Amino acid sequence: MTRGHKATTILAFVVGAGVGAVVGLLFAPQSGQELRGDIADEVSDDVNKVGRTGKKLKRRAQKTAALAQDHLHGAIEAGGEAYTRAQNA
Repeated sequence: MTRGHKATTILAFVVGAGVGAVVGLLFAPQSGQELRGDIADEVSDDVNKVGRTGKKLKRRAQKTAALAQDHLHGAIEAGGEAYTRAQNA
């Protein structure tokens, strides 16, 4: 599964969950003011969840980038050592 496909799937899930929550609230037997409050709470919760997910994804991306950088530095060092040995041979 590609990164773009994963992001699309996650976004579709979040949007679907939000729509489902709103539809559920619309069919609940409540007053308009209570309903608006519930919708505002749900939207706020969903925004917070998206923010937390974004922060988690950012941390994972930073860890992956740091790991890739470490591997790249190791490969550069190994290449430099091999080049030096080849010159001295």
